[in-house]
Amino acid sequence: MLTITKTNTYADDLDTVTDYTVTGTVELAGDSIWDYTGPSTVEVSAVHVRTNEDGYVYVGVTHNTDWRIYTDSAFESAISTVVGEPVTFTEQGMQDDNYATLEA
Repeated sequence: MLTITKTNTYADDLDTVTDYTVTGTVELAGDSIWDYTGPSTVEVSAVHVRTNEDGYVYVGVTHNTDWRIYTDSAFESAISTVVGEPVTFTEQGMQDDNYATLEA
């Protein structure tokens, strides 16, 4: 379970940005299509949300494992809860070790 410990919202050019400092872990579903073999529990420390004037929502997540958690449904669900709306992973090439990107 993830808990928000700090929230900072500000305007940046045409976007609204909200940075969440979080504590806690996500228990992965284990359904990633990328043969993820790391720990089933992933620690998340920050969630960065950028919403543009057209309503596109970009979400960046700092975590403690490799990019192959990409497509794990429990990770998407946990981040959706933090953000307050359903999010899905962006394309595979935008994922990185210790950082996931999603969108709403």
